[in-house]
Amino acid sequence: MKTFTPRTSNKSASLLEPEAAAPCVTSPASALSSRTPRSRPDVSHFDQLPDAALVAVKALAVVVGKGVSSVWRDIKSDVDFPKPIRLSAGCTRFRVGDIRAYLAKKAMATVQPKRTRAEKAG
Repeated sequence: MKTFTPRTSNKSASLLEPEAAAPCVTSPASALSSRTPRSRPDVSHFDQLPDAALVAVKALAVVVGKGVSSVWRDIKSDVDFPKPIRLSAGCTRFRVGDIRAYLAKKAMATVQPKRTRAEKAG
């Protein structure tokens, strides 16, 4: 087995070159334990943002309480869901004002009292 040693003479060598890499011997269990958990965006300052501010889909997912995939599914299926703003390829944002309006409308729908059987029949 060939061993790799780091280069010391060439300062501009890339860290990704095979000569600079240590031999990689991992088991499946150690590969899983080395993964870092995905961090969720900090949305504690969401209430202080102006309505014109733009936030990423990950922040929207945290505010709405859904996953990113569920947010994209709701964009296609729910007409009231905030519309995405495409700034460039791979850069989509959402207006904070639209998110607040959606959350307020959703909260009002859950606050309305349910109709009784007598009201439904008559």
